[in-house]
Amino acid sequence: MSKVAVIFGGQGSQYENLGKVFIEKNVAPEIYGEIKEYEEIIKNGSFEEISMTKNLQPIMLAYQLASLKIVREKLDIDATCGLSLGEYASLVAANVISAEDALKLIKIRGKLMQECGEKINSKMLAILNKNEDEVKEIIKNSEISNIFISNINSPKQILIAGEEKDIDAFKVYAKENKIRNIEMKVSGAFHTKYMGEAAIEYKNYLEEISFSEPKIDYYLNLTGKKYSGEDLKLVLSKHIENPVRLYDCLENIVNSGVNKIIEIGPSDVLSKIIAKNFKNIEIISLKNEEEVIEFGENYGK
Repeated sequence: MSKVAVIFGGQGSQYENLGKVFIEKNVAPEIYGEIKEYEEIIKNGSFEEISMTKNLQPIMLAYQLASLKIVREKLDIDATCGLSLGEYASLVAANVISAEDALKLIKIRGKLMQECGEKINSKMLAILNKNEDEVKEIIKNSEISNIFISNINSPKQILIAGEEKDIDAFKVYAKENKIRNIEMKVSGAFHTKYMGEAAIEYKNYLEEISFSEPKIDYYLNLTGKKYSGEDLKLVLSKHIENPVRLYDCLENIVNSGVNKIIEIGPSDVLSKIIAKNFKNIEIISLKNEEEVIEFGENYGK
């Protein structure tokens, strides 16, 4: 018997018109009705416009929640986690908060994180083929200050962030030392101390939301562990300025006995990480609206 987890992607995997097909096909009007102010961007916005954090977070979350609605109609979910903003879809999947409250929060979160990011010129960089301890040592040896680990995605993919001048200097150091890296398509030094002001202000908005106990296993970005009574208002505020421990979430989900994982992206970034690091896991990657709709029409037939 399958034990199923649904996982949700984060910023950096977006595409133009994300959600347009769902709107046109009236897939989840109750969800897209909550983000009507973004409909013009969804339908006609440029990639640059949709990629702005204040726009992308609610647009991507709406896509994930609409997809979740379809997936839930086809099978039962036993566990969930999400990458950064994807954690809000996992909160809904676990019945911790409503879709309405998740979208309300993510609009505020995206706005605060963008405002914080605009106060400095910053970048994020993925370091490849190095683990967390190795990246810490590389940063130390580079002697470039104010660079911080922001995401632990896998033992071979660690994200760092910092001011643009420092990341650019680090890229030179990395090239000289043959350290593979990829610059990320995001607009701020997320999940580092540079988001401190956003985290403090966001905590005030979290106080207005009612959180329930998870109905399924829910894994926290902040710790990488299954929820065990933590104060989620504190966790979600701290999450903004602390590293995302994605790989720990995935490893703990697999170790719990999950043998089928459905990724609701967009893209298949998390599916590739799982395929490279874990064996005997059935992976279903739903990378766009068409694939989600096809899943809803054909899964189980």
